[in-house]
This record gives sequence, C-alpha cells and structure tokens, in this order.
Amino acid sequence: MKQIEELPQPKSYGPLGNLPVIDKEKPVQSFMKHARELGPIYRFQFPGRVSTFVSSARFAAEICDETRFDKKVGPALQKVRAFGGDGLFTSETEEPNWKKAHNILLPSFSQQAMKGYHDKMVDLATQLIQKWARLNANEEIDVPDDMTRLTLDTIGLCGFNYRFNSFYREDAHPFVEKMVRAMDESMSQTQRLGIQDKLMVRSKRQFKEDIDYLFNLVDQLIEERKQAGDQGENDLLAHMLKGKDPETGQSLDDENIRFQIITFLIAGHETTSGLLSFAIYFLLKHPEKLQKAYQEVEEVLGDDTPSYKQVKQLKYVRMILNEALRLWPTAPAFSVYAKEDTTLDGEYEVEKGDSFTLLIPELHRDRSVWGSDAEEFKPERFEDPAGIPHHAYKPFGNGQRACIGQQFALHEATLVLGMVLQHFELEDHTNYELNVKETLTFKPDRLTMKVKPRKETMVFQAPAAEEKNEISVESKAGSVLPSHGIPLLVLFGSNLGTAEGVARELAETATYQGFEVTTAPLDKYADKLPTEGAVLVVSASYNGNPPDNAVSFMDWLSSADETDLEGVTYAVFGCGDRNWTSTYQRIPAVIDRELAAKGASRLLERGEGDASEDFDGDLEKWQERLWPCLADHFNLELEQGDRTSGQVSMEFVSGISYTPVARSYDAFTAVVRDNLELLHSTDRSTRHIEVQLPQGVTYKEGDHLGVLPENSAALVNRVLTRFGIKGEEFVILGEGSGRANHLPTNQPVQLAQLLSSYVELQEPATRAQIRELAASNPCPPHKMELEQLLEDENYKREILKKRQTMLELLEAYPSCEMEFERFLSLLPSLKVRYYSISSSPRVDEHEISITVSVVRGKAWSGKGEYEGVASNYLASREKGDKIACFIRTPQSNFQLPDDPETPMILVGPGTGIAPFRGFIQARRALQEEGKTLGKAHLYFGCRHPEQDFLYEKELKEAERLGLIELHSAFSRQENEEKVYVQHLMKKNAQTILSLLDQGGRLYICGDGSKMAPEVIDTLIRCYQDLHQTSHQEAAAWVEELEQYGRIAKDVWSGS
Repeated sequence: MKQIEELPQPKSYGPLGNLPVIDKEKPVQSFMKHARELGPIYRFQFPGRVSTFVSSARFAAEICDETRFDKKVGPALQKVRAFGGDGLFTSETEEPNWKKAHNILLPSFSQQAMKGYHDKMVDLATQLIQKWARLNANEEIDVPDDMTRLTLDTIGLCGFNYRFNSFYREDAHPFVEKMVRAMDESMSQTQRLGIQDKLMVRSKRQFKEDIDYLFNLVDQLIEERKQAGDQGENDLLAHMLKGKDPETGQSLDDENIRFQIITFLIAGHETTSGLLSFAIYFLLKHPEKLQKAYQEVEEVLGDDTPSYKQVKQLKYVRMILNEALRLWPTAPAFSVYAKEDTTLDGEYEVEKGDSFTLLIPELHRDRSVWGSDAEEFKPERFEDPAGIPHHAYKPFGNGQRACIGQQFALHEATLVLGMVLQHFELEDHTNYELNVKETLTFKPDRLTMKVKPRKETMVFQAPAAEEKNEISVESKAGSVLPSHGIPLLVLFGSNLGTAEGVARELAETATYQGFEVTTAPLDKYADKLPTEGAVLVVSASYNGNPPDNAVSFMDWLSSADETDLEGVTYAVFGCGDRNWTSTYQRIPAVIDRELAAKGASRLLERGEGDASEDFDGDLEKWQERLWPCLADHFNLELEQGDRTSGQVSMEFVSGISYTPVARSYDAFTAVVRDNLELLHSTDRSTRHIEVQLPQGVTYKEGDHLGVLPENSAALVNRVLTRFGIKGEEFVILGEGSGRANHLPTNQPVQLAQLLSSYVELQEPATRAQIRELAASNPCPPHKMELEQLLEDENYKREILKKRQTMLELLEAYPSCEMEFERFLSLLPSLKVRYYSISSSPRVDEHEISITVSVVRGKAWSGKGEYEGVASNYLASREKGDKIACFIRTPQSNFQLPDDPETPMILVGPGTGIAPFRGFIQARRALQEEGKTLGKAHLYFGCRHPEQDFLYEKELKEAERLGLIELHSAFSRQENEEKVYVQHLMKKNAQTILSLLDQGGRLYICGDGSKMAPEVIDTLIRCYQDLHQTSHQEAAAWVEELEQYGRIAKDVWSGS
C-alpha cells in the first residue's frame, strides 16, 4: 500500500513549496497542466498545507463516495466566506444552516418552480435579443459582458423579484463590478504569503468596501420585501423569509438570508454566463454544429416566443450546452476531505482529514471514458446521457453538495441559446483564439462577435392571443362529474415539490372524475394503506434516498411481510432526472417493486417523468393510461380528454348579492350602538365605538376585535370611472386560482360590493403590478416611464415613499389598456384590521367598545387626501349600522393577572389606553365585590390636556376610587417641554422597580416602533442606575421578565 507522500509533485521551492510553478492569473489551468504532466493523481505543497489533485474518472469515483468523503471548503472559498458566509456554497456540510437552507430552498428549484420562472426568463432574454437586433451592422458584441448582464438580471428577477436592469445601463451594474473585484481578491489572498497579505492595505480596504456594498444592496432588498408584506411571491426570497425546515421547524435568520442571496446572485449568474459564452465560442468555431442547431431551432420554435414545453424539446441545444460544460466547466474544481481513515482505489492510504481536489476539466478529458477525441467538441456525446459513467461528468459538483440550481441554469441557458439562434446569424469576425479567464469561475476572455438578423421580423412579437369578448364567459372548470363514492388515496414523497405538485394535479383530476380523494405525504400512511379503492403514489429520489416525507414509509415497506398488502390496488409515477444516471427513479422503482412483492396489485406499469426531457409529456402519456385503467378496474365511465383549467373570468348577470363574510375568521355581524368623538378643539379625530355582540359570543379584557372593513364609496367610484363600468351591475366570477382565490366565485356579486369588501385599493403598487401596467401600455414614452419605476431608487422614491397605488398609476397613465378582470386579479385581499377592546365583560358581557384613531390627511403622493380604510369606515358607522367582525385573543399574555392583588404598571399613551380602560372597569367590579387590589400605576400620554386627553373624566374618577394612580404626560403644551410616558417612568423608577420586585407585571400598549422600545430602554437604564450594574445585566433582567410573561405588549407599528 502506497503513502500519499509518495505521489509525484511539481518542483519545490523551499518554504514556498510548489507555489511558484502556478500562474497567478490562471491557477486552475496551471493545475490542469501539471495533471497532464504528472498523471491523474499528484500532491501539491502550498505554504503551510498540502493537497492532492485528482483528475481521472477512476479516482473521481473514489473521492465522490459520500460515505467516506465530504465537501471541503477550501482556502479560496474560505476567503469568499467574507461575503458568502455560511451560504449554501461556502458552508461546511455539518454547519446547521447548510442543511436547514438546503431543505427550505429545494422547492424553489422544482419542476413546477421552473415553469413559474419561465416567463420571467423570456422577458429578460427578449431584452438581450432586442439589444442585439438594434445594433448597427459594424458593431461588435462583447459576449461574456452581455451574458453576465442577462444572467444577473435573470437570477435577480426570478429569485428575488428584483430588476438590475442591466441592459438599460451603459456600464455593468455596480454589483457586478464589486462582486468580480471581491472574488478576484479572494483568489489573490490564497496565493499570498502571510507577510504579503498584511502589506496589502489598499486591497483590503477595497475588499471591505466592496463587501459592504454587497451587504447593503442585499439587506435593502430583504427589507423592501418585508415592508411590502406577502404579495403572493413564490421565489427564493419568499421561501427564505417564510419557509421552515421540515426537519427542525426552524427558519433562516436575516444574516443567513443575506448570505444565501449573495450566494445565489454570484453562483446564479457567473457560471451560467460563462456556460453561454463558451457555448457560443464553440458554435463559432464549429459551423457544422451551428447549422444543426439552427435546424432544430427552426423546427421546434419557428417564429414563436419559446414556451416552457418547447425549451424542453431543444434537445440538440441542450447537448451543445452539456458538451460546453464538459470541455470548460465554469466551476472547474471542488475539494473534499476524508471523513475517516480509508484507501484510494485500494492503492493509496488516506488518513482522516486528508484533502483532495477534483480537476473537473481534466476529468472531462479522461480518454478512458471519453475516447481518443476527448479534446474535440462533439455535442452528440450526450444523445444518450445514460451511457456516460456517473462519476465521469461533474459540471455541477457531487451528491448532496451538487449545485442546487442546476436545472434553473440549464433551462435558462437552453432558452437563451435557442432564442439567440432563432434570431441571429453569428459571425466570428476576429477569428477569436480562446483565452480562458479565471476568477472563481471560467469565462472566455474578450470574446466578441457580430450578428445579423436571420429574418426581417419584429423583435420580439408575442404569440397572438385568442380573440375574446369584452367580458369573458364563466369557465366550467369548477364542475365535476357525479360522485361514484370510490376512494382514491394520492400519496407523495417530495423534497423539491415536483412530486407533490403532480400528486395534487392527479387529485384534482380524480375529484373532477367523481372519486372521493385524499392527498397526503407517504409517511402518514406507513402501515395503513387501504384495501378499499386505489392508491396512487408519486415519488422522487433524493440522491438515491427517499424524500424526507417518505423515510418512515420506506422503512415500513421494507420490513412488511409478503402478504401484508394483499387487497391494496396501486399505481406509481416516479419523478427524476436522467442526468443523475446512477440514482434515476431509484425510490419509485423500489416502491413499485416492494408493493407488488408484499401482495399489492399493480394497476398499471410504473410511469417515469424525466425532468431533463419532456416531463409534462411523460406525465400526460401516463395519465392517458391511468384513467382508463381505473375506469376498467372499477367498472366506471370517466370523462375522456383534457378538462379546462380554471381561469379568473367575469359574467354580467342579474341577481342578489350575498353578504361578504370571511368564513376563515368565523366572523359575525355586530350592531353599532354608539359612535362618539373623543377629541376637542382639533381637526384630528379619535372615535369611541360601542358594538352589540350576538348571542353566544364572549370576550375577555385584553382581547382584540378583528374588523373586516370596506373601501370608501369615493375610492370605489374612482375604479368604476376608470374602467367605465357601473357599481350597481351584478357579475359572477368564474373559478380563480392562486392569488385570486380570495375573490367570491360562482355567486352573484355587485361590482361596487366586490370593490368595497374584497380587495385592497390603497396599497402601494407592487413591482408585479407596475410591470403589468407597462405591458398593457401601447404608448412608448409612458411604457418607458412605468418601466423606469421598477428601478430600485425610483421605486422607493416614487412608489413606496409616496405610497402610490396601482389605481393612481392607472389614472396617471390613461393610455394603459389593462382590462378590469386583470386589475381585479392583481389586487391583494382586503386585510382584517385589529383593535384593542376598551371595555370589560364584567360591566356588560354583550357589549364591547373600541377606541379608533381616524387616519386622514394630505396624501404623500401629493394627489388629494388620504383616508385610512378601516378607521374611516368605522368612523362613518352610525347607530344601528352593522359591521363584520370577530374576537381574537392575542398570543402575548396581555390579560389581567389571575390574582387581583398582583401589582401592575400600565403604559398606554394615545389610543394605547384602550385595553387599560377595560382593565380599570374589571378592577372596579372586583373592588365592588370586596376583593383586595394590588397597586396599579397608569402612565398615559397625549399632546394637550384640553384636546386629546382620552377618557379624562373616567381616569380621574378611577384614581379617586383608588383603582389606579394616574401619571399623565403632555407633549404639545404651550411654553412647556415635551414630556412622554418614558420621562415620567424615569422619575418614578424606584416605585416601578419596587412593584416589579414584588411580583408585579408591566403592560405596554401603543406604538411599537418608537414608544415601546423607548419604554423598555428606560426600564433597563433605571435598573442599571438603581442597582449599579452593567447594561448587559440590566437587559438580561428585562429579558427574563419578558420570558416569564411579566412584561406583556400589545403594540403596532407606527408610521
């Protein structure tokens, strides 16, 4: 057995090791050169460390064995951690955030997700096509630069709904400049001696500035999404912000989200732009391959805008990309370490921790696998991917640490290359000689070409839409056949979401066909498959292993006895990717085989969907056999042919509208008993509103009243006027889906009621809405103005800051031709508003009150007056009017103590007084019952005692009765300093701390953006001063009080 130390290595230079033999500008190509000289395995001595390089399929198969080796974050990636942190690419496998993020983000790259990204990819690829089409005949194209612009824009839009708008800039987006420089510096740092690195002061300063820019951009992107709230996005950022790891139940923290975004912005565009650049280089140098590609593009695409399905049919284009990745993989190496003492190919002893680097370009040139023509460009090698040994082709890395976005990259690259070939003839006008540039990735340096249009056509004309009536007729998609009562259980095993999506599609069709359908993960039916009806199983494999929600099922299935499943009727459809040759369809095949072996009856042969080919076609063909088999087996007559998928549609009718009630909230109708103004001598308004509860509805002090408001008649009339429709008209909406599922369907509803009760009309316009407005605007200058609003600074300044709505933009741009149905489906659901209840059931259990600050004033957009939806709706309610509402108990422990003797500190400026009014009413009732009450100090604040001292008489009477000790702060008294509640608390610090030491509780209600944090900060400082302790210890004390429920908050964000 040989020792690793016996391996050949390049010439050594003392303490510098072998480092001087490496070209600093092209280190990987230097390692490739040494592999050709020294053989498929050699040692390399860096200053202070040793690594072993391998480059043959034989050794690759060894080090890619994940039971013995795992990814090593090598020196270059260690440097990238300065801005990539513990993102997917730069984290160690054992780091908690790697597995967590991997699980959360997998669904973002499912087959279904690819379909969702497709139109956005087309949008951005069209910008590239348009740019090239408008060049003069003698202008040359910088291929890597334009491909970098395109792929950055694509990952930005598809992943984070962010437009870099690179094609609207003369220079590259600053992100690219900073990112490239940071990556260059990362590479350079690995080649310097320690003393050299310390002397590079200017480089380090620039490195930090570049990283700060990357961080600021990404943090801003995250914050904007958070501020905008849930707009129904289903992209990477949405999964990061909302997703939870199915294994731990944990979410990603903001810092890790930052690192993941930077990782995807870099990895998602650098590698793909390099791939496209190399593919174009090879086509320029191989005109016969170029002609073959032209022929396929003409046959598949013709003059169409490429559809998702058509891209899947561009098989030769995909082969070109695969071959380009073979010869020049844009991520050219990865490193692993030995997890245990082992051997390499039975020849070399390997100690635990030894590191190995796989040189992928040399692996891809291994003649024992690829043949004597391994250096030649031959896309035909990939006609049958199954014929390529699994460990001979590694352009996306290995196993569980392989690139999570490879299908995203390949779909994007196939689409873009197909569209380029669809529109242009390519010219190698300089007879370019390949010069490969290295950062962390490969690209052909300074590759330029010229193009000329292949056809004199408009670029880019979308497919003609089918003509439709002004108002479309209601779809019949929601109808189903009469139920025949036969149960159908549809089970799925899915990590990425593709298998689950297929299962739900099958379930929807089965419901339509009259089956009684249940859908669930495989694990929920381990050891309890039914014998009645049939079972459909849809599963994927995950690196040859079961998906997370199928592990228990697989364990049970493997241990079941041979007769355990007798009577079960089943069919299996497998989801996979044939590019993963060694594990393709492994789990579906095992499920199918084991079910039959344990006594179940197979309904039809297992179906296979291949994500690298026509997955939808595979599924359609399987379903063409599935439904007739089910019909035959159960002696049924099922509907033949495709059923129409539901669309949001609208039909004018005459009829009666149903009252809108949000069933999901268990809302009820309550009657307004009184509505009083609480303020004096001011143009502001705060209302005291009393509401009669229906029988059976109960509440407690500290509860909230959830109100389903209505948009004002004036606002609704603006919409009706803009679209030229009448509010009194009745319509029926056809079945909607996705974001439009909050709209009422299949029932008559008045247009005015639809706009007043179901949709938000005053939310700032989203980027998605603005893009739709631009797309529907035939006026070029206006279209351009709308598109410019999508740029980061413009959007913040003109939309978010001014809170401009989609309606205001429609009014500002009357040339927009958006149809009302589209406008309606783009609007978010009207949100519920919550108000703290300001009464106690001990006074009247059938009546509650709320205290409402009415929001109105000059609109920030400068266009008229702004009126808050809910507060103005409530302010306009008169005695006897009805409102839709419900009771909600907040999860903040904001309730009266069980023991009335518990001391309380109540902090509630402005309408924050509301819940404490209920508390005081309860304490009065307890006092009248003879109960002993603990001390209660109320800190109330307002502007002026003669204008907005809410419930002044009640509070002073409560103090006279000994129910509270009142502390009042006024911030707008003439010739007086501004005083806020926290100032009074500081004066009474000793009393407050004494009450808390006695087991008292602190309640805070009101503004959560400024007031509440300042109250907590005051408490910390008071404790710190009185106990002469550190700020850290004081903060820990407050944190402990919160943890044990002795500090409770009922706060909302301030504006």
